[in-house]
Amino acid sequence: MTFGERLRRLREEHGVSLAELARATHYSKSYLSRVETGGRPGNEVLAAACARALGVDAALLGPVDGPGGRTAGGDGGDGDAGGAGGVPKAGPVPVPVQLPPAPGVFAGREGALAELDSALAAARSPWGEGGPRIWVVDGMGGIGKTALAVHWAHRARSCFPDGVLFSDLAGHGSSGAPREPGEVLDSFLRALGADPGLVPAGLADRSALLRTLLAERRVLLVLDNAAAPAQVRPLLPGAPGCLVLVTSRTRMAGLVARDGARRVTLAPLAPEPAVELLRRTLGAGPVDADPAAARELVRLCGRLPLALLLAAERAAARPGLTPARVNEELRSDRDRLRVLAAADDGDSALRAVFSWSYRELDPEPARAFRLLALHPGPALTADPAAALLGTTAGNAGELLNLLADVHLLEVEAPERFRFHSLLQVYARELTETQDPARDRTAALDRLYDWYRQGAAAAGRLLEPGGRSVAAAPLPGVRPPVFAGYGDAAAWCEAHLADLLSLIRHAAATGRPPAAWQLPFALWSFFDLRQHRAEWLNAARIAVAAAADSADPRALTVSLVLLGAAQFHAGRPAEAEIHLRRALARCTEGAPDAADSPRAPVPPDAESECAARNTLAELILRQGRAAEALELLGPALALSRATGYRWAERVTLVNLGDAALRLGRLAEAERRLLEALALRPGADRRTEGLALLHLGTVHRALGRPPQALGCLRRALELHRATGHRWAQGRTLEQLGHTFAALGRPEEAAARWREALELMSETGDPRAAYLSEHARPAAARGPVVARIPRPTAPEPGRVWRW
Repeated sequence: MTFGERLRRLREEHGVSLAELARATHYSKSYLSRVETGGRPGNEVLAAACARALGVDAALLGPVDGPGGRTAGGDGGDGDAGGAGGVPKAGPVPVPVQLPPAPGVFAGREGALAELDSALAAARSPWGEGGPRIWVVDGMGGIGKTALAVHWAHRARSCFPDGVLFSDLAGHGSSGAPREPGEVLDSFLRALGADPGLVPAGLADRSALLRTLLAERRVLLVLDNAAAPAQVRPLLPGAPGCLVLVTSRTRMAGLVARDGARRVTLAPLAPEPAVELLRRTLGAGPVDADPAAARELVRLCGRLPLALLLAAERAAARPGLTPARVNEELRSDRDRLRVLAAADDGDSALRAVFSWSYRELDPEPARAFRLLALHPGPALTADPAAALLGTTAGNAGELLNLLADVHLLEVEAPERFRFHSLLQVYARELTETQDPARDRTAALDRLYDWYRQGAAAAGRLLEPGGRSVAAAPLPGVRPPVFAGYGDAAAWCEAHLADLLSLIRHAAATGRPPAAWQLPFALWSFFDLRQHRAEWLNAARIAVAAAADSADPRALTVSLVLLGAAQFHAGRPAEAEIHLRRALARCTEGAPDAADSPRAPVPPDAESECAARNTLAELILRQGRAAEALELLGPALALSRATGYRWAERVTLVNLGDAALRLGRLAEAERRLLEALALRPGADRRTEGLALLHLGTVHRALGRPPQALGCLRRALELHRATGHRWAQGRTLEQLGHTFAALGRPEEAAARWREALELMSETGDPRAAYLSEHARPAAARGPVVARIPRPTAPEPGRVWRW
């Protein structure tokens, strides 16, 4: 009985039709029919495939009809054999090893290598066990995907005794269109021993034949530089012992979703491995001789392996060109990509490598890539991106995700993206040559306006009633909308780094309005969260920019802003100089509004109120309460003359504080009650400070129950607004009040909490509490020894 006859008998015994057997084995129905009728010989691979499909031992099919030895198929005949038509010739099975040489220099990537090592378990396991058999290494151009794949494949070579197939799919490169899967299949089939003259013509047939030839083999397939899942899918084997490693600049989401692939995304090298890559390329001598220069070179290259190798080659090829000298060439954005190029290899130039990704973009995402690079901040989200592009947030979000999918943007966090530094340089080069200057200017104008509108809206919520510099939004700008106080503060915190970058960029590029208006709009937030260094830097930029501004208010308000920032930074002398300078600008040639309620109002009365209140706050902290009263009197008259209730309320609170420090308790009480009567509930921060002072007055007048009520409400308001400095001062006064009520344990608890907050905010009162309150708390009820100052320091800085 021939092989074909035995096959037919077993098939019929198991009730399997010829069509069903063809589908299960990936051989064509006509080819199997000819085998059964003796028109084509059997072979061991066919026998194994049919035995698996029928669920029998291959020995039941007996010896094959073709020549002996392990082969990968029959002779296939005339091309209608479909999936098994191009069978190999008889003889030993080829073991292809197509890997290119391992990278000469390799460093880091331990995490990615460990992930790929876990794939080896899958290659040894039955189907359904051991994990995925398709792995995708993705990342931006120049990140080292191919180097990692080839390095790991050489390391894992012994785990694949039947060979390694490798193909550059040319998804991104200078060679033109990506390789067709049918072309790659043809080369793979030949490498596996298929007769070149009998390889099927159709893509599906070639794919089926590849699966057939790999059915009993353990082979690693490295598919480098893939363009899309559709290019890869026909090349996937069906054998449980095979493993596929794909590299791509795209995320290959289709392979992950439909084919169960596992993704390994490469980020730039960590700093230490990046320095090690330099050391292995340049040698230890130049790197270790100037470690700081090596670290700067790593930073200027964005920790991108290809950039580091190009920079190292430049240094190595020119005697005497040290890493420090290379850094000088790389510091200019205009020169960086020119320097990072190999003179004799255009395909290795970073600009060319990046262009391969850019040229695949459609016009809309290509424009987005160029214009988004104008953003000077460290991160991009949909809303500011929409302002830059002049589109909706939804469309901007789609464009950001699309650019991230092809690794022209990095995903920093959900819905938060950033440019790699070198890609941003490349994109800015493109926008200068492809986008008209008016389009670039308009995009930046919209971006600045979006941030300015957001900061101003947040300021109005953080301190209602304050003055805003933001005019109506520009066309195409959809300002942020906040649900409430917490939402506004969170927005400022989330965008602080971007806002500071925009302030610096505005000053550097000749945009004075934005350079002083953005710090001005952030005043309340800076004071709330006590970002002292950021506040001080932004205020200094604002003053420098305001000197060039056509707005007469600009320099005055910026000087007050700088004075407040210096005050909080612990620089009272400098603060007083700038505050008095601002006050002088307001009062030069202006009539004295304090002389008469009908006196003419100076052109910028509100700025004068700001300067007077902030300066009064400063000198109150220095114990100069009488001098503060002299400053605050005109401020009260000015605020009432202008009808500016917010300024009036703040001035009354500061007048109450000054009277309290002078021991004029009745006057202090009257001023504070006046302040609380103005627009109650309109501003929780000012109300909380007024209640703090009033509670202190009640305690000094021997009214502990009234003091307790005021201070508890003040603490509630300060906690709601997040004003931690005021929370510490309120807790201190609560401690004194509980002590006066004979409740020492509660007093000690409040002082401990106050000490923690004061230490956190840098409040000088922390030293007082540390010396007196903590020991008293340790001694238990002995609270009488704790000093109770009659002039506490619960002040505030004026804010608009």
